Amino acid sequence: MRSIGSLVPFLFVIALSAQVPELSSSSVSEAVEQLVGRRAHMTNDIHMLAGARIAGPAVTMRLVRDEKASAIAAGLAAIKLLEAAPAGSVVVAALDDDKAFAVFGSTFAALAKTRNLAGFVVDGSVRDLSDLKRLAFPTFARGTAAGSAGGHYRIDGANVPVQCGGIEVRPGDYVVADEDGIAVAPKERYPEVVMAAKEWQSDKQALLPLIEKYGSYLKALQERDAEKRKK
Repeated sequence: MRSIGSLVPFLFVIALSAQVPELSSSSVSEAVEQLVGRRAHMTNDIHMLAGARIAGPAVTMRLVRDEKASAIAAGLAAIKLLEAAPAGSVVVAALDDDKAFAVFGSTFAALAKTRNLAGFVVDGSVRDLSDLKRLAFPTFARGTAAGSAGGHYRIDGANVPVQCGGIEVRPGDYVVADEDGIAVAPKERYPEVVMAAKEWQSDKQALLPLIEKYGSYLKALQERDAEKRKK
């Protein structure tokens, strides 16, 4: 169980995110690249399978291949992590080897939903897709698999940095996932990312009707920038 002090970054991010409009994964990815100078989006192998957009601080789980692992022990460790995670958290789970094993299914999704967690992002597979859709629990993964990771993987670390979808995700990093994909913002730069992402998203939305009006990208840019200078 986390101490109160360790919960502060999670609570800060959740409180701050509630004060801003829904940011897209694209806007967050662009903002992080501008500010940090590195890729901020996961590979498109990981995509939306159930539910809708999710956003929140990451709670992480690293699973390593171990054919002697206890399925019961792994299941209990996952339950402990889900029940300890603050409401609004995004559970990010990464398999280190074969991705065609299901990390989560309907029972874990039902538990996560009752705990008011934001959703799952899995660098691996999930199962019980029809139930996940019925539950409408936001789930992003590489795909589905009938077989469980239990008995083939053990949880090597909880709330530790993980490699997920080609990028590093640390506990507390801010995850935004939608139809376009998944972007991750470093927790220490979150306020800056929000400001930059809001500006990028606003500029893009202002540009779309102008492109439709003038049939010219350059003319639309000129008109948008002229309007911005007037403000």
